[in-house]
Amino acid sequence: MTDVITVVADLKAKPGKEEALRNAALALVEPTRKEQGCIQYDLHLHLTDPGRVVFFENWATVEDLNRHGQSPHLKAFGAMAADLVESRNVERFRRIA
Repeated sequence: MTDVITVVADLKAKPGKEEALRNAALALVEPTRKEQGCIQYDLHLHLTDPGRVVFFENWATVEDLNRHGQSPHLKAFGAMAADLVESRNVERFRRIA
C-alpha cells in the first residue's frame, strides 16, 4: 500500500463566507467517498479559526485522484471557490511507510 497518494487541502474562507465555505465543503464529502479509489476523505474544521477547513484525503492511485479532480461535484465547488475562498494550500504526498 505504499503507492497511496495523500492530499492535504487547507482552505481559508473570505470574511463573512465562513459558513458558506463550510457547507460547500461538506457537500463534497458524500459523493467523493463513493468515488473509485477514494480510501479516505475527511473534512476538518480548525479549532480556533472557524473560517478554515482542511481536507485530509487518501487515494489508491494518482489516476484516481486525477479523476476526482474532473468530477462534477469538485468542478462545481471550484466554480464557487472564487467567491468563498481567500486562500488555499493543496499539497500532495506519496506514502512511503
